Amino acid sequence: MNPMSWLMIPTSIMLSTILVTTSTHWIMTWTCLEINTLSMVPMIAKPHHPRATEAATKYMLTQTLASMTILFAATMNALETSQWEMTSTTNHLATTLITLALMMKVAAAPFHFWLPEVTQGVTTMTGLSILTWQKLAPMSILLTLSDKINQIILLLMAMMSITIGGLGGLNQTQTRKLMAFSSIAHTGWILSTMTIAPNISMLTLTVYILSTTPIFLMLHSTSSSTVKDIGTMWTLSPQLASILTLTILSLSGLPPLTGFMPKWLILNKMIMFNMVTEATIMALTSVLSLYMYLRLTYISSMTLPPNTNTMTTKWRTNHKTQPTPTSTLAITSTLMLPMTPTL
Repeated sequence: MNPMSWLMIPTSIMLSTILVTTSTHWIMTWTCLEINTLSMVPMIAKPHHPRATEAATKYMLTQTLASMTILFAATMNALETSQWEMTSTTNHLATTLITLALMMKVAAAPFHFWLPEVTQGVTTMTGLSILTWQKLAPMSILLTLSDKINQIILLLMAMMSITIGGLGGLNQTQTRKLMAFSSIAHTGWILSTMTIAPNISMLTLTVYILSTTPIFLMLHSTSSSTVKDIGTMWTLSPQLASILTLTILSLSGLPPLTGFMPKWLILNKMIMFNMVTEATIMALTSVLSLYMYLRLTYISSMTLPPNTNTMTTKWRTNHKTQPTPTSTLAITSTLMLPMTPTL
């Protein structure tokens, strides 16, 4: 890909996302979502591999279907209210359709099937952008409609996402697919308080991005594409393996790491609103995801390969230098829990 393409495509992705977060008109929002999708497809198909082509096709079809549903629902609402403003969405059927379409865009259960396959078929850094940056635009629309969305639908999808995200990651050996199921589970936590406390949902999304980004950067730096590759990281860089272990534990939500903060606030808020049953189900099903993360930490920090690797370089590419944001984001994703009382 030539330098002009590398300049135009990321710029289009960033600008379209920013415009979605600042737009209040449905046509403008839909147009920016389409620009975002069209800009992401070349990034996914860049490796010129059959699996990358398959991932690009699945991503394009899924996002196009969701965008068509949003445009159809917005038109239905405009026919009834004569308004294209997002805040004037009063048609219940239109609101439900838009909610389902946005669930498809953020890969919440039961519309999650495309995300693991797409993430597995792309490069590590492209997978990072799909699991983090690409959630910002749909989440901003959900935040705008948070007072109009059916709470029962969101709670059902949240509980399904947490359960399926944990179950799907139990038997995975591919790190990218495992992180995709982790994203599905965290999407459920984000959606659970979208109607009763949108600020907590945005905090949960922020903490998830801060925790996922350094993990992907470390996986990219060591070219670790499978769980078995993580097991050899300790002999090559004990410091990197230690940071990876702490960051994964933070992503799992164990105290006293940063990842415990959003789950603590979410469960506390749900209990305050008498959602004790839903909070209990979410807390119990999150144990599935916890097992998935503990398996990763056990392999990365508590096991050694059968034979000590004396080679200076592994058979796969090893990037010696670590990107500067990795250590900063890792520290942020593990040591921010004391800030909870101020939020």
